[in-house]
Amino acid sequence: MELVDAIEIPRVGNVFLRQGPRREQRGSLILMGHHMIFAPQADSSNDPNNTANKEEFCILHRMIDRVVSEPRSRDPNSKGGILTLKCKNFMICVFEVLELDECMAAARTIETLSNLNGFSLDYPFFYRCPFTILDDGWRAFDVESEFARVSMNAPEMFRVSEVNKDFKVCASYPEKVIVPRGIGDDYLRISATFRDGGRFPVLAYFHRHTKSPIFRCSQPLIGPTNRRCKEDETILNALLSIARGIIIDTRSKVNAQSAKAKGGGAETQQCYSQWRYVTCGTPRIKDLHDSLAKMVDVSIDKSVSSDRWLSRLASSSWLSSIADYLNAAANVAQCVACEGTQEVPVVVHGGEGVDSTILVTSLAQMILDPDARTIRGFQSLIEREWICGGHPFSLRNAHSAFAEGTITGPYEAPVFLAFLDCVWQLTQQFQHSFEFTEGFLLDLFEHSYASEFGSFLGNNEMEKQKHQVRQHTVSLWSYVNNPEILKSYVNVLYEPNESVTWPSVAPQSIQVWERLFLRWQRDWTEVNAIREAAVQWRLKERQLASKALSLRRQLVELMKEAHLAKTLNDVRVAD
Repeated sequence: MELVDAIEIPRVGNVFLRQGPRREQRGSLILMGHHMIFAPQADSSNDPNNTANKEEFCILHRMIDRVVSEPRSRDPNSKGGILTLKCKNFMICVFEVLELDECMAAARTIETLSNLNGFSLDYPFFYRCPFTILDDGWRAFDVESEFARVSMNAPEMFRVSEVNKDFKVCASYPEKVIVPRGIGDDYLRISATFRDGGRFPVLAYFHRHTKSPIFRCSQPLIGPTNRRCKEDETILNALLSIARGIIIDTRSKVNAQSAKAKGGGAETQQCYSQWRYVTCGTPRIKDLHDSLAKMVDVSIDKSVSSDRWLSRLASSSWLSSIADYLNAAANVAQCVACEGTQEVPVVVHGGEGVDSTILVTSLAQMILDPDARTIRGFQSLIEREWICGGHPFSLRNAHSAFAEGTITGPYEAPVFLAFLDCVWQLTQQFQHSFEFTEGFLLDLFEHSYASEFGSFLGNNEMEKQKHQVRQHTVSLWSYVNNPEILKSYVNVLYEPNESVTWPSVAPQSIQVWERLFLRWQRDWTEVNAIREAAVQWRLKERQLASKALSLRRQLVELMKEAHLAKTLNDVRVAD
């Protein structure tokens, strides 16, 4: 299929923008293979002094979540239609079109182009990078480099295994993984048959202070027959040294028990006697999807009263879901850093091991590891845990809050967005401990749903390799690490903090991420101006502090010279 074949009408003229990222104005809609462009008329703006209103804007078709077209009036004799585009970043654009037929044709075109099967025709494969790539983002994470870093603190504990060469053992794992040193590949293969989706235990993080590792995997396939796997038990026991290990299940006890009836389950005390099993219940992906839909629904409702806002906010359960994830991650971090002894291995899993498992292990690293709170470290964490770790971005992010796919509907969930919200909560509680800004998190949110870069394409590394994503697209990190772009993501308040950033999960500590959910409902001009002024004052403060330090050094040197001169003068007088 050629994209041009899906375009029923390439241009719709004399369109009135009733709602969107610009003020009300007339213009034209241009429909292209990957973008929809709104080009305002030269004299259409109601505010001639605002040049931003006169600029065109474009939306990737993949960013559009739902398309609604309807007649402008119920009167059968009236002409015209209303075209409503609800986007995955929660922006809503409403256009008035003079001819209903043109409105319907534009709607069908956008509907088709925003819901293409697969991703081989997506924009990243056609994007031509306008900047010079100084730092190849596809190398943001390398298993061998990570292994070398871990080996500096644990030289005899782990090894790099290529058991998954050509993705023969696990489709959602990369070809190289870090595993316990004393475990052979044959044991890993057998363990994979005992774990959901073949996701046997692999290293997620090693805490150098306590020598405690965090491993992640999927649920064991125990089933109603109480199946066991001695090879899997051996792998987990190989992690033990001087203390009992801890298995943290990100499902509730009820969900874990119901999974057993379907062939899954949890580790039994009889077979894993040296491990303590703990449940830290987090939302199921379906519940999380519904929660986001309710949260966005109340956020875009401009007529809601204060009491209704609070009740609908609570009923959405979005903030309580964020608190659950933070609580689970804090429990993992506590087992690693505060269990009272060193070398306490922690194994984290949920069901399939590609959603809440990855979220919790990633968030635990944000709490424990100061390097993960830097821009580069955060990139490496996302690349390692989410992209290489097998989070199915194409399935989970096929739709956002306004729609569900016919085929992908049961698999859609804003898991990565929930992770970003959790990180944002941490940045609000520890504003000086994170090198990146809120804007960086918002850009990651948008790029994970629709992007000109290939980082979030596909569901795993196997799909990326099959479609040669790394060879034919540009990594998002190549853009982020460009010096001109990178400086816009740097938090000027950042001060490296080696301490553990323990989050508060009390209800009064969990906030609504206003820049995310209320981004298109508020005028942020004044807030942006205040923030920019604060940034400039912070930079000025640093310049003055640097200048003061330089002057102090000069003063010390002058005092030394004066003291030396006085000493020489005293010697001459004495002679």
